[in-house]
Amino acid sequence: MAKRENIQSGVAMMTISGSLIRSLREKQELTQLYLATAVGVTTETISRWERAEHPTIKKENGLKLAEALGVDPDALTAFPETASRDKVTAVPSSPPEKKDRRWLLLFLLLLPLTLLFFYLSPSPQVSADFSVQRMLPEHTVAGHSFPVVIKAVSSSRQTSSLILKEQLPASCSILQTVPAAATVDNNLLKWVDKNGSGERIFAYLATCDFPEETDSLFDGALLIRQASRHEFPVKGRDRIRSEPFHWADRNKDNVIDDEELLGVYDDYGQVEELHLDVEFIESIWMGSGYRLGSDGETIEIIP
Repeated sequence: MAKRENIQSGVAMMTISGSLIRSLREKQELTQLYLATAVGVTTETISRWERAEHPTIKKENGLKLAEALGVDPDALTAFPETASRDKVTAVPSSPPEKKDRRWLLLFLLLLPLTLLFFYLSPSPQVSADFSVQRMLPEHTVAGHSFPVVIKAVSSSRQTSSLILKEQLPASCSILQTVPAAATVDNNLLKWVDKNGSGERIFAYLATCDFPEETDSLFDGALLIRQASRHEFPVKGRDRIRSEPFHWADRNKDNVIDDEELLGVYDDYGQVEELHLDVEFIESIWMGSGYRLGSDGETIEIIP
């Protein structure tokens, strides 16, 4: 089939079939959000493509779309939406022929064998062994940075692609993501990880400006494709409270003891690229404690 490709304003374009794209997506149980994230567009754009509002798109987006759907790019140009439907002529159905009893007998003989085959065949690996856990401090001083680590772990050796979404409260700001998130928009983080396996770690630094003794809620979900599509909520701690204590001071006694320092290393120190101020935490640990300054924000170390 010849490629439907043209040039508009110096940009390579290609023609797509919206109904075919929608059919491929639904057969694979994919969401418009998954395709939008994989291609790097909005869900509304995917919806317009499927409604044939934009039958011609950038070739670069068409190649990404074909990869996400697992088909050859030429396959997306089949069955153009502009084909005329007015010239379709109804063909009278032919009278039913007499059934051949031999085919019925053959079907009845093969049915038990077919069922036995599917029963004995190993089922495709699914993601029931997948777990997603968020590590988040219980509290923090308003306006101070704190770390968040999300671990996605599978005991299966099978590789898979995944999309991780994390929604932060409106009062929070994102300072850094590791690895770099594909999307950082309106406190929504999205990571795309292709063909990975085992344990995968995602982390970020954030600050929250919210009144003291109030909670901020976090919400996340992981979408994974193996034999089929699976979606899991991110479990673990989902809220952080505004209190006048450093986030590493778990028992809130204005001292960071040995156990609390080790907890910082174990839970958050494994992400080396994260700009975590471990030296400052160690300074509090080596001193006799800390206190908030008169401004209610500055943390002062007590020698």
